Amino acid sequence: MKSIEEICCDVIKQPKFIKNATIGFILGLIPIINLFAFGYLVRMGKQSAKNESLSLPDWPCVKGNLKNVLIENFFLGAITFFEFILIPCLLCFAVFGLAGLETFGICIGLFISAPAFAYATTSDTLKISWNTFVMLTDFAKVYKWVIAHYKKLLIPSALFLCFQIVISFAIPHTLMGAPIFLGLLFMISYVKQMSR
Repeated sequence: MKSIEEICCDVIKQPKFIKNATIGFILGLIPIINLFAFGYLVRMGKQSAKNESLSLPDWPCVKGNLKNVLIENFFLGAITFFEFILIPCLLCFAVFGLAGLETFGICIGLFISAPAFAYATTSDTLKISWNTFVMLTDFAKVYKWVIAHYKKLLIPSALFLCFQIVISFAIPHTLMGAPIFLGLLFMISYVKQMSR
């Protein structure tokens, strides 16, 4: 398996990486609109599950059925963000918040949820019906996979979390969407490499 550095370099060398990452980062800055960015990540994961090599999809453009693509991106982004980012963060926040460690709880939630999100979007073995937006069918299977592979996921999850903390301190109003989008872009690539 490639190292984290090699995987990150592969992502950065993708054609149109700067354009696609910039659009996702900017969309990630705007609450509610950031769900389009997470929908893009789901499309990226779905596309990588079908192909052997990772490639970044283009953002929806005026050609084709823009309205349907945007609606699909929004709903996929909303469902995956809610299920694989927000719920784990809120659960950990609630558990650790009882001890006065709310920030620690959110950090643990992000630490766990990033590989779960990546696996849910890249796995071709899950029985997730993307067309009907039903995602809860393999919720337990996703987290069992994360627990089973925790040794390989420790370093990338720690890097993901550190990236979130650094960006959040540098640009506080981007606490959720923008840095999470960029971190998940690389996490999806890492988990895809693990599944080969």
